[in-house]
Amino acid sequence: KGGVGVPSLRRGQGVGRGRAGQESMTMASSSAPFEYKARRFAGAHARGICVGWDKLGQRIATGGADSVACVWKVGAGGEAKQETKLKGHKAGGIHGCCWDPNNANLLATASSDRSVRLWDVRSGTSVGKVSTSGKALRAAWRPRGDAIAIGDDKGQVSFVDVKTFQVSSELTRGAGAAGFCWDAAGDALLVANGTGHIEVFDYPALGEPINEVKSHMGEAVCVAADPTGQRFATGGSDAIVSLWDAEAMCCERSFAKFDSTVTSLAFDSSGDCLAYASEDGCIAIVNVGTGGLVHEEVARQPARGLAWSPRGRWLACVGLVGDARDGREVLTIGHLSS
Repeated sequence: KGGVGVPSLRRGQGVGRGRAGQESMTMASSSAPFEYKARRFAGAHARGICVGWDKLGQRIATGGADSVACVWKVGAGGEAKQETKLKGHKAGGIHGCCWDPNNANLLATASSDRSVRLWDVRSGTSVGKVSTSGKALRAAWRPRGDAIAIGDDKGQVSFVDVKTFQVSSELTRGAGAAGFCWDAAGDALLVANGTGHIEVFDYPALGEPINEVKSHMGEAVCVAADPTGQRFATGGSDAIVSLWDAEAMCCERSFAKFDSTVTSLAFDSSGDCLAYASEDGCIAIVNVGTGGLVHEEVARQPARGLAWSPRGRWLACVGLVGDARDGREVLTIGHLSS
């Protein structure tokens, strides 16, 4: 199959179908002989917000409430060492970070100081800056590498042309708009909103949604597309994660493991595993094919960002407290093996 945006979703065949919860509801029971081992690395932010891997799986970027982006070098065994700190954003915090899918040395950061910066991590310098109308809270680099989608607190998504590093187009969805992601091909943008719907927009045409599904009874908070283009997943304020068939636009199953809002979710590089986190500090990994629980843990603090390496099953997250005595958060890298 192709990306989420092609072929059937672009015709709007899924509108009104597959409401979450009408398919099988999975309580995420344990399955499969997987082993998960995590390592935690100090020196991150007092409050971490976002995390992302470069295209080679050799660097991790983290952003925090301190308005600093940290770049970490990751070894073959999952050991991480802080390589550089990127400073330039004003007070307010870095809420989104994403790497160029074609260049492992370029990183974009989105800040509530109403700006987006482009960094060359080799020199640690800012090589581009663009202002946003609202506080920039989310960032997603188009898989083709030519545009970056930036979401702000006013519900507007701005598309930054990478060559000029200027806003080339905008999509306004109102204050209820939340998380978004590109489909695997970069032909469409999936947007979660406050009414519990996922809207799909053709890119670069934008305009009205080309498809829409009701995914949650409460607010739809986050959405992620798998790298194969076969599925996408959504998380909501109803504490449910829904898994969708991107071709038929119907809900395959829902996971009811948490008691609070689902804040983040991510597919691994094969699309076989899905990780998700909640406000109450729970993290779970499920097998997409079987619906079985692969791993779960409860932390003292919620993980505010999740990201899988593009190479191997290495899961990075920020927001967890490493030492209760000093209360500082750490970068956590976990490895899932079968």
